[in-house]
Parts: sequence; structure tokens; C-alpha cells
Amino acid sequence: MHGDLAPEHCRVIDAVVFMGSKAAGLLLCETVCQLFPGNLAAIICPDDSQDARSVLPGFRSLAERHGVPLKVVATRADTLRWLDYYQARLAFVHGWYQIIPVDGPCDFYGFHYSSLPQYRGNAPLVWQIINGEPAIGVSFFRFSERMDEGLLVGQASVALDSDETIGDALEKANALMLELAARYMPEVVGGVVKLYPQPNEDASYCGLRRPEDGLIDWRASAERVHDFIRAQTHPYPGAYTQVEGGGVLRVWRCALEPRRFYGVPGSVVEVSAEWVVVACGEGAVRLLIIALDGAAEVSAPQVLRSLKTRLI
Repeated sequence: MHGDLAPEHCRVIDAVVFMGSKAAGLLLCETVCQLFPGNLAAIICPDDSQDARSVLPGFRSLAERHGVPLKVVATRADTLRWLDYYQARLAFVHGWYQIIPVDGPCDFYGFHYSSLPQYRGNAPLVWQIINGEPAIGVSFFRFSERMDEGLLVGQASVALDSDETIGDALEKANALMLELAARYMPEVVGGVVKLYPQPNEDASYCGLRRPEDGLIDWRASAERVHDFIRAQTHPYPGAYTQVEGGGVLRVWRCALEPRRFYGVPGSVVEVSAEWVVVACGEGAVRLLIIALDGAAEVSAPQVLRSLKTRLI
């Protein structure tokens, strides 16, 4: 995988901490606790108690079960203070949204959900699905000053079928993360892991996404629309459109329409008992599960009943 690139080596580590949050961070922290029983100096979590995705109670329970101190921090200064207090020389990181102080005495290792150097940056899984990638990757690497450009420890990838969603991708990526952790973390802690520079070719970057970026462009091809919708369904806010003269419609599940339809992009061209077919710039998609103006999710024909309906 790394070709002829010369490896570097990390140093033997004494003080190890975990830094992270959210469900995937909790999964990784559990693995770290199991891999190094009694050797984890502390668990450091950001105070995300106001975030709906927070799993701070899970971290508290995990820390108590393994007898590891848990420190909840609100600022970068708090983080630096606890890293200094525990004399941390190695931190495993997942689900951390503050600036990482990579210029200090501590080495930081974490995971990025792409095959680096491709899809560096924000929301890499979402962008991979939007772009119709047939596989997704996970990279284990040492942090550097430039985002997602650090030395590689290991990588893995897995196929993603064209009808699988971001939820499926997250589940598969989490599994790859745990496999890489079990394989390489003992080598990192033991100072025997080989680190490889990322190749310079094929680098790409992902921009930050906000909920309002999920507006569907019906002028795109059916394949692009389908990928756009499945990339942003649960657990994310969902792709959305507007009903002409009506409200905001979120599309939670759709499928490619195998038959050939011609229609103005965004127009309803068929209503059946199970789905609603909407024309795209080329081809069409079947809307299966939708929600109008924040109401409960229902099958599309319960809301879209007329061939005169246009989505914009």
C-alpha cells in the first residue's frame, strides 16, 4: 500500500490519554481501555452536553468501570492544562472539535474516514457518497499542523453499494476504525509502529457542510440526486426540497427509477401505492419515505398525490 516510501518510527510512550466525544469516540475509547487496561492516564471530553449527539453519560460510565479519571473541558486552555497535568506524551483522538496543540510534547493519533490523501477535511463520508464512490476508506494517522496531512499508520477500505446510506457508511467506517485500532495501537504505544508519509498525488479536500446545503437540485442526473439524498439521510439532517406553493419536504429514502421517464426536472410523473416518481435532469427517482414541514415520516404517496405537483 505504501510502495517504496521510507517509514519513520515513533517513540516509546509512557503517559497515554484519550480525547474525544460522540458515539464513535465512545466506541474507540472502549477499545483503548480494553487494549491498555490500567495504563490509560485519563479520558478528556469536550463539554458537549447541549449537543443532541452527546454521549457524556456513556463516557462517565466507561471511565468509572475502568477506573480512569474523566475530565470534561470547555476551552483549549482546559485541555492543555490537563494534558500537562497528566504529562501526556500520546493521545488517541476521535470526535474532537477544538484545535489540537500538535507543537507540544504530546503526539496525537486519530482516524479520518477516507483513504488519505483523498477527501481531507470536513464530512468526508458524505462527500464520498455524494460523489458516488463505490468504496469508502478509513485512515489511522499521526496529526500534524496541516489538516489531515500527517504521517500514516494504516488504512483500510470497504465497498459501499449504490443503495447504501450514510448510516450504513458510518457503521462500516466505525468497524474499520476499530480493526485498525486493535491492529496498530499496541505498536504505537510500544514505539515500534512504522509511519509513512502520505503520497502527494491524488489529494483532494472537502468543504464544511451545513444543514441548508442539503437542497436537492432536480436538474442533476437521477444518479446524482439519488447519491445526494442517501448521503444526508439519518443520522444527518436530510436532503430537502420545496413543494411549489407549499412547504419544505425532506426526503429520507429514495431509489433509482429503472424505467425511462421524461419530465420537467422536479415534476411528479407517477404516483403509485408505494412510491412517487420525480423527474430529474436525466432519468428519474422514486421517493419512498418523506416528511413535510417537520411532520412524521410517511410514505411519499401519502403526501404527494397529484401529477401537477412540482418540487423546486
